[in-house]
Amino acid sequence: MKSDNKYDKKKLIILRAALIALGAAVGGTAVWQYFVFYPQVMREEFRIIVIIVSALALAALLGLSAKPLYNLFVSVRGVVGSELSALGGKGVAAVVLGLVTAGVFAFVVDVMIKAVYDILAVRILIGVLVYIVFAALCCYGFTRFLAEDEEKAMPIKFNRGYLLTVDSLFDERVDTVAQALPNVKTLDNAYKALLLAGGDGNAAALRLSNLVSSGSVAVIRSTADFSSMDEYREIEKKIALSKRLKRVTVDGVQDDGALSIELFAKPQDNSEPI
Repeated sequence: MKSDNKYDKKKLIILRAALIALGAAVGGTAVWQYFVFYPQVMREEFRIIVIIVSALALAALLGLSAKPLYNLFVSVRGVVGSELSALGGKGVAAVVLGLVTAGVFAFVVDVMIKAVYDILAVRILIGVLVYIVFAALCCYGFTRFLAEDEEKAMPIKFNRGYLLTVDSLFDERVDTVAQALPNVKTLDNAYKALLLAGGDGNAAALRLSNLVSSGSVAVIRSTADFSSMDEYREIEKKIALSKRLKRVTVDGVQDDGALSIELFAKPQDNSEPI
């Protein structure tokens, strides 16, 4: 699988175009305002050339930064999204608080810059960057803080059913699990995770589709995004914990009481499933 497959091409094109436009606007405006404040530094006939070059340079720099920034946004959205799925209303409140806190930080930074270097375009650029960075950090920090409190306060009582992990879907014994256990569920993002896994992912996706269509497995909606199998497994753990579901895994019994699929018989086996 090529590495570019992890990018949504349309979103990446939109992000790159936005970054190029932002870079050109801010780069040109910043140098133009610099000449307005300090006209003596360069002759007027050369200023337009410098403004254009500055706009193109910053536009190219931000345009080339599209993929790293895309990865950053996806990663932050995946982490925060998984916490939001688990925390519900408290998670939304944590994100709102994070955005407001980031706005306060950006305002304080802008006041400090204005006292020393009052060029509007530079202040806008720095303010936007500060807000984005602090918004990501604050939203992540507040949601993680609430999630840890929830995990500590919530007794681990799995009495609401079972969650099929994406790894278990590759095993044919998952059919036995769906028939033998009550209230078996999976995440709606499991199909995307199976595609990321590659290999026998298509067969596993078909197996899951049959289980869902037959009514043996229910689907839980998840808003969390991810770009790798490891990120998806973390999302599974968080949602299983928040919804009091025992995970069905391919490994042995885990600390959270997950069941190993090896405890169950294969569909063609005549022995009684556990």
